[in-house]
Amino acid sequence: MIEQLTSLEAPNTGVRFADFEAFCATYRQRQDALSLIKQLNQMTKAVQRHRGMSMALLAGSTLFQGDFNVLQHQVERRLASLEVFAAQTGLLSARDKENLHNAWHTIRADWQGDDVIDNFELHSHFIEQLQVMIAALAKLLERPVSVLVAAEAGLDLPGEDASGYPKMFKQIELLNFAARQVTTMAEQVGRIRALSTYAAAKGFCDYHHDRKLRYAISTARSSNEKLRHQTERLESVLTGALPSLSMIKTYELKLMFLLNTVESDVLSGMTITTNSHNLFKLATEIIDVYLKVVDDAMDLVSRWNDEDLEGWLCLV
Repeated sequence: MIEQLTSLEAPNTGVRFADFEAFCATYRQRQDALSLIKQLNQMTKAVQRHRGMSMALLAGSTLFQGDFNVLQHQVERRLASLEVFAAQTGLLSARDKENLHNAWHTIRADWQGDDVIDNFELHSHFIEQLQVMIAALAKLLERPVSVLVAAEAGLDLPGEDASGYPKMFKQIELLNFAARQVTTMAEQVGRIRALSTYAAAKGFCDYHHDRKLRYAISTARSSNEKLRHQTERLESVLTGALPSLSMIKTYELKLMFLLNTVESDVLSGMTITTNSHNLFKLATEIIDVYLKVVDDAMDLVSRWNDEDLEGWLCLV
């Protein structure tokens, strides 16, 4: 019945059914993409923790064993859910799904016998794949559904100029910030967490880990400067629409404390006195704040998506 009406106008609207179909399909695809980004973000958080805990276990620590067993089971369930959801929505390619499956299988298989650097690199490669997928999905969301569909239908939505640029620029900035800058910063702290936790569990930091840690800290300091400036800009642009943004600045002191502790103790060349579990816990607090901002940003884009739907329905 709908197929027979797609070339006709919807009753009393002056809009073709095909336009309604296009809007609804685009709206639904964006909601699915936002949900998938949040799933990938949570998967990233879990794999980052798995990396840190497995490296501590390889160093001989037993402090993380119970949490590690629970986490490993959760990662399995998250991956299975991701694969099913991706298959149902068609938003990840067959190659993407295969890469995720193979990356996790490689990490999970006989990890107890891994060289610790291999363990670190395998996890980091998996996380990089997850972040590339997040960025690609965010790119698809840059043009608000109202701008995309209304432009194709030759319509204007109320409350926006004909181009829709103000809303689109705001959405582009937020998506780039959350899906690229914040996730990158979280991963840099995640690498510091994994390497410093391993070294603290061993009681000393060897040359290879020392080099990697120094580079990770230098990169994190540089990225934090850029993140701070963009956070301040978005706070002004979004005018309170994303409250968790303020937590990035609030936790900057904890970030500096973490970086200074690692530099002064883990990289001191002396016996490390900081407890590995305390290092892991502090870094985790910071990472969780970053990844919450990513989730909250996707929730905000979802609300904007709903506003687009309401604006579409209220066209006169």
